[in-house]
Amino acid sequence: MGLLFDRRAESGKPMIFRLSRPLDIDPNLGTTFDIEDLAGCVRRTSGALYAAGVRSGDRVAVYKDNHLDCLLLAAAASRIGAVPVMLSGLLPDDAVRALLHRVTPKLLVSDERRLLREDGDGRLLTSFAERTLCLDAQRPDAVTLADLGGAPEPSPAPRGNGELMMLTHTSGTTGIPKLIMYTPAKLQGQMARLECRHLPPITFRRQDAVAVFMPYVHARAFTWIYSVLTLAPAKVLVMSDSDPEVVRPLFREHPPTVIEGLPVDFTRLQELARERRRNVFSSVRMFASTFDAVYWSTIRTFLNASGHPFPLWRYGYGQSETGGLGMTFITRRTANKRRDREPGPRTVGRPMPTFVQIKVVDPRTFRPVPNGSPGLVFARTKARCIGYYGEPERWKEKAVGEWWNTGDIGIKTRTGSVKLLDREVNHTPGTSCLELEDVLVDYLPAGYDVALLTVSDGPPVPVVATPDGRLDPERWRRAARGLPELAEPIAIGLDDLPRTGTGKILREELRRRYLTDAERPGTGRWT
Repeated sequence: MGLLFDRRAESGKPMIFRLSRPLDIDPNLGTTFDIEDLAGCVRRTSGALYAAGVRSGDRVAVYKDNHLDCLLLAAAASRIGAVPVMLSGLLPDDAVRALLHRVTPKLLVSDERRLLREDGDGRLLTSFAERTLCLDAQRPDAVTLADLGGAPEPSPAPRGNGELMMLTHTSGTTGIPKLIMYTPAKLQGQMARLECRHLPPITFRRQDAVAVFMPYVHARAFTWIYSVLTLAPAKVLVMSDSDPEVVRPLFREHPPTVIEGLPVDFTRLQELARERRRNVFSSVRMFASTFDAVYWSTIRTFLNASGHPFPLWRYGYGQSETGGLGMTFITRRTANKRRDREPGPRTVGRPMPTFVQIKVVDPRTFRPVPNGSPGLVFARTKARCIGYYGEPERWKEKAVGEWWNTGDIGIKTRTGSVKLLDREVNHTPGTSCLELEDVLVDYLPAGYDVALLTVSDGPPVPVVATPDGRLDPERWRRAARGLPELAEPIAIGLDDLPRTGTGKILREELRRRYLTDAERPGTGRWT
């Protein structure tokens, strides 16, 4: 990874990167870059890290605002053989401190806002690393890039193919996240391999303008950058957030043809997609979503906003530990007919041929169940990462020989497609909370969100997030008409709906707030 930008610069394929805001590691560089600019930025940053005392095998923790320079910092660390530890800037303080304590980094790269936070004992984050690099202020307990500027660029010392190259963390929906261990062989050799191939129309074309909304500390960001630099679309729009007021002018100046984002990003942009005058999504031929289930109402809104004759929605199924496991495509016609059909479990596609195998097993015996029967989804893939850093016991809970326990409850059809019902921790036999949430959101007003919490001795409890924290009873009855029995809804404000750094709803936090004594049917062993 540390030499990736250099090698792509040498290929001579022209590419322009347009950023939604300047880089935190060098704001003076502006917002427009070519490959040579980014390669030079990685080399200079590797020199600064080396001058800060980082050497091969050392761990460099990156904990800052979400932006492309998270990737550049990781590449710079990897270039000199260090191991980047990528932490979302949205992680809660207790999780960050637990992860820093686990990895004992040689260097922590962060900003003053985060470095000023104290824990209950008055300790700052700087106490968890040998040295700290502050990106935006002079501090007595940290160095700055200005202090390290002008350092010579050290010779590259990349990690071996089977050596630990990088750590990223899981979503942390049920507590302190796990740190996933990646090698070059797994991340680049396997996870990124499929999408680095020219497979029209599902991968990038040379004439594409690709826009991305991404948590740039996540493994998905690294497989994405491999594919972008390999397939070399003409223009890449790098978005650090999904604020419509930022997106609108940039997309009007540079109309995108492919957009990838998190479900939460598409949700924030739905009002922009409904604008009829100069709709900024009219040029898009393909939308892509990852990380979590995306609502049918959202898919429909964006496919209808596209002016392309046959726009597609690419929906990927996978996990941080395995990379992609399946993929499906949704057309505008399918999305618009969805409301006229009987709802059913979310189809996430077939396993990627020659890359992935899927089986569904009984959660108690781990024996395969017949096609069409629900059970735990197991996957076998050469892309599976090598472990959880410092937590081998949690890894052994999920790694069963060559198979990986996804913790999802799903169905495998006779044709090999996989349909997801729920996470095991939030599943009630005989129903699908994911499916019911999708239907409810489709029939509630725009801007509403729903999380169903399962309980052992009754129907699921809906937590309904609305713009003002209030829910009209008659409106709710109309939305829930014809659905399986649900408990009385709990209405909260949208800002009170807890989420992870990738936008996933923290259901366990909702349980703690509103269902303190209720038992759930799922075990939660494999989350």
